[in-house]
Amino acid sequence: LDEAKKLFLTEPTLLEVEVPCVVIGDIHGQYEDLHRIFSVLGVGRKSGAVKRRFVFLGDYVDRGLNSLETICCLLAHKLMFPKMFNMLRGNHESSDINQTYGFQTELERKFPTNNDGLTLWNAFNELFACLPLAAIIHNKILCIHGGIGPELKCLNDIRKIKRPILDPTESSLACSLLWSDPMLDLKGFIKNSIRGAGYFFGEDTVIACCEQLNIDLIVRAHQMIMNGYGFFCKRRLVSVFSAPRYLISKCLNCQNNKCAIMQVEKDLRVGFILLCPVTPETQGRLLSFCSVKLERNKQHLKLPLVV
Repeated sequence: LDEAKKLFLTEPTLLEVEVPCVVIGDIHGQYEDLHRIFSVLGVGRKSGAVKRRFVFLGDYVDRGLNSLETICCLLAHKLMFPKMFNMLRGNHESSDINQTYGFQTELERKFPTNNDGLTLWNAFNELFACLPLAAIIHNKILCIHGGIGPELKCLNDIRKIKRPILDPTESSLACSLLWSDPMLDLKGFIKNSIRGAGYFFGEDTVIACCEQLNIDLIVRAHQMIMNGYGFFCKRRLVSVFSAPRYLISKCLNCQNNKCAIMQVEKDLRVGFILLCPVTPETQGRLLSFCSVKLERNKQHLKLPLVV
């Protein structure tokens, strides 16, 4: 953990990532599904382990049964391939959240003696405080976990955020990047009353943000999408969710949500691979949608209309 923490602190708060790359949304301790993603993308094979860049949008822990294995697997890959594995912070990479939604309990169950579980939980949260908050792909695609806020006027605003940040609520912009959500039929920003942190933001704010930052697309996670991904604001923003069959024990409607993997090619062609939930009927099945080139001279994406 100490080596990973040192590595993250050598990186900027806003990572710069070149194409081609893939973007992965929430994983939430679903270790087997993480390996399904790796298997589809060829990670672990000699031909693909180093050549493919990854951007993970956060929320590695909580909810699922194997948060410890999930975060350790990702950190091992990060240490082995530091330039290829880019890990952002999610809102669950904070002690006040992951002490409630499963991570602390999991560690205390797996390390029950001498307060080892609690000690390890504290060590992980010290590491989480060092994670970058955003990434920019080829200067055109902004990757964050949650959303935008009124504090974001230029990319340097993100770069200036100093880490480690044990409590993201102490930085208004950091809190927005981790917690905010898009909302239909809204103009401007309003406080996110449902989550209790960050903002709801309307389509007008997305358009203004893309113009101010000179970007074409905002990619975020943070919300379960039944089809794995969903567009907002005439495809200027896309939500990507990568934990299939999410919260099955608590929400019957969530049993069949898909896992989405976003791919950005060298020519800025953007597409999605969808993995079906693992059931006896769907095991091994995946759906792949064709990708469409990003039009560099226009401030929008032409993508398949599948939401």
